[in-house]
Amino acid sequence: MKFFFNILSMCTIFSSFGVFKVIGNDLDAVICNAMKGMQAQEEKKIPYNIGDFELIGITVDCKKKALITEKKHIQYSLSDFSEDFKINATKNWKNANCKNMIFNTNTGWSTTQFIQDTNRKVVLKLEANFEICSQ
Repeated sequence: MKFFFNILSMCTIFSSFGVFKVIGNDLDAVICNAMKGMQAQEEKKIPYNIGDFELIGITVDCKKKALITEKKHIQYSLSDFSEDFKINATKNWKNANCKNMIFNTNTGWSTTQFIQDTNRKVVLKLEANFEICSQ
């Protein structure tokens, strides 16, 4: 995931220098290539632990302009999650991803994360895109 954040950081830096304006219509291709590169690197390590979770999937869909990640909790089943888990996770997800220019500007790109319990039952679906981030 560190590589993913490095790619997104570079996109932010390039945008501040106006590089994406020069690229124009190729912005989607630039984002797609960066995301696909990150996906290829991360897939080599999957599954791997991220705190109490294990990253189990990462997909980039360039046609839909979407980054999709899946992680599952190492120990918790659906009933073990606290009442405020969804609230806190949503707030943290939005704060982390809405700082990124790919999702906080109207690029059409989105990121979605599915959080699952140990039995792979979906606990929470988190999304970030321009519509969500501009609220």
